[in-house]
Amino acid sequence: MKNINELIRSGIQSNNVLGGLSLLQSYISVEELLTTLPQEHLLLDRFAANYERSVNKERLSKIENYFLKSVLENTPFDSPKITVFVFGNTRDEVAHNKLTTLHYDQNTSAIIEGFLPISALCNLLDQVDPFTGKKAHKSRLSDLQKQKLAEIDVRLSIYYGHDRHINEKVMSKLFFDINSIDTNVYSPYIATHNQESPLSLSAEKLALALKLDTIGGVSELNKLTKSDSFVTTKSTLIHILLASLGGKGARVEKQLPTHLPNKTLISAQMVDEALETVIPLMRGWLSCLENKFKQDTSGFHRSMQIWQALGVVAYYLINNANLTTESELFSAGKTLGELDYSKTASHWKNCKAFKKDASNKFWINATGGGRTLRDQVAEYFISVLVS
Repeated sequence: MKNINELIRSGIQSNNVLGGLSLLQSYISVEELLTTLPQEHLLLDRFAANYERSVNKERLSKIENYFLKSVLENTPFDSPKITVFVFGNTRDEVAHNKLTTLHYDQNTSAIIEGFLPISALCNLLDQVDPFTGKKAHKSRLSDLQKQKLAEIDVRLSIYYGHDRHINEKVMSKLFFDINSIDTNVYSPYIATHNQESPLSLSAEKLALALKLDTIGGVSELNKLTKSDSFVTTKSTLIHILLASLGGKGARVEKQLPTHLPNKTLISAQMVDEALETVIPLMRGWLSCLENKFKQDTSGFHRSMQIWQALGVVAYYLINNANLTTESELFSAGKTLGELDYSKTASHWKNCKAFKKDASNKFWINATGGGRTLRDQVAEYFISVLVS
């Protein structure tokens, strides 16, 4: 008699997996995935108490918005990865080389990876979340878009014992390994690239207002080389805006901050208000340096820390100075732009950030890092303005 709970999956099999396991890699539709989940989730007790905590809610929201945006805009996206562990009897049939069909009982399997993506898919398809038993707010997708999402394939990995039952300890170890080891590479550029933050959106406004595309443009990468035609980076513009809001203490960690050091929420309105100071200040600065970017690729005007120092200057002007009109701010920026940014300029002796190199000809960074360089250049710039 046929087992009504039997699942049949075809894919590429590997027996070269440690611990006496076999692995089948396959693709199935979202709809099929959600209708063939195990009826009981054996590992739920490992995380149920924390599943609806803020950190998971934030991650779930990001995944859900990512799926939503991909469907609405019809853009390629990283297919969700779901991993299942089969602890009961299995039967596999090799069709050709590693192409294999696997038979197993739906209820002798357990999800060990992909919990949040499954919850996100359920929310978007107006289905009950299998891990919370709750149904989310009404999906923002139309019926046609839901159908499109349901037809998308997910990557399904199935671990199973090739010729024996696998004990619970092996399943538990894989569950903890997969969910505790972060294999993603980290860089601030990756972390902030697609982050919909007022800082990121306003950095684009700043670039447009300063017409940076006319003097070389803005790089999406974090660093510039002498051969680059770009004059700055998007990351630098973000740091300028953040410094204009929070001064020296505001910083980017793994993600763009949502609050200033004093716990104030960074809102779009707040950043727009800062732009009212930053834009005229930087316009004045750039008005003196446009030709320099084409003529001199090695001067300090090309240093991203020098650019970022203007954010600290803007913070000072917002909080301490009486410069309020656009023309006054432009004039302040022009005063700073008229400085000699060559690395041999004598006035850098007045800035604690620099010291002479071994040849006693060129000024070089005398600080321990880029952040300190920015802060000490900002102090020098402010002293120039108030003198």
